[in-house]
Amino acid sequence: MLLPKPTLSFSIPSIHDGTLLDCRLYLPEPGSGGALGQAPASTTASTTESKKEQRIKGAIIAHPYAPLGGCYDDPVVGFIGAELLRLGYVVGTFNFRGAGNGRTSWTAKPEVDDYMSFYIFMIHYLRSTSSASPASIDLVLGGYSYGSMIACNLPPVMRVLDLLDHGERSKVEFVHEIRKTAEELGIRGCEMSAAAAPTSTNLKPVETHVRIAFLLVSPLLPPVSGFLTLFSAPSAQTKSARELELTSHPTLAIYGTQDTFTSATKLRRWVAEMESAPQSRFQYCEIEGAGHFWREEGVEGQARRAVREWVGGLEEII
Repeated sequence: MLLPKPTLSFSIPSIHDGTLLDCRLYLPEPGSGGALGQAPASTTASTTESKKEQRIKGAIIAHPYAPLGGCYDDPVVGFIGAELLRLGYVVGTFNFRGAGNGRTSWTAKPEVDDYMSFYIFMIHYLRSTSSASPASIDLVLGGYSYGSMIACNLPPVMRVLDLLDHGERSKVEFVHEIRKTAEELGIRGCEMSAAAAPTSTNLKPVETHVRIAFLLVSPLLPPVSGFLTLFSAPSAQTKSARELELTSHPTLAIYGTQDTFTSATKLRRWVAEMESAPQSRFQYCEIEGAGHFWREEGVEGQARRAVREWVGGLEEII
């Protein structure tokens, strides 16, 4: 099963330069435990259980390299997103520049801003559906291939939250438009699910607690990642900061032993380093015989199972 027809299709501006990004949202079935689908707390539920039910779950799955045909219709994006949707997550996908409007950059820095734009949208959207104060959100930042590489280069969540409500001067107009779109769609989403709709689209900051996790499918490592981005070689401090994001938050990397873009040897070395970092929350799943495109017999089912098991653990540790 891949993702069904999207519940909502829309566009938002990239905070990089206003390029319009095509976006989709998929809402879980009522009662599945995600945003807009939460069952009311039982009168006999414990305080802990009630708080757990108050949390809103969302996930972003970014697509592979646009010049090679990558877009939000990618089948790997589809089956990973479908698994998360089935597990009760509000799933969001979007097209990077080059897959819709605009052109793919040679640095990937505009694409990082594209991802951040949808990241900002998802937080606004999810918190606009919450009646709790503060709004409590669990958000999986995911990507496949090139999309996972971009996810690895996102700034820390506190910087994103600061941009969310305050914004840099050059980006404030775009952030405001993203927020307005998110809150308008939040009302529509609540109406479609028969959930209680927000009473207004109030653009004042709303206290929000966001817990993030990373889901990286077929991650790209140097030298391939360097060819696609022309990122200047990161300083030791920058590299350490990126690794800290992946090890301090729950992270799952899924890859196959027959990946043609990054060898299993390099991937094994990388995951071993990440897993051995102090207090690391990094996990990985190596799938025998799986290639980069996940077309081999049986490998999709194994990847889906890895996602299910990891998400089950998130319920306790995120």
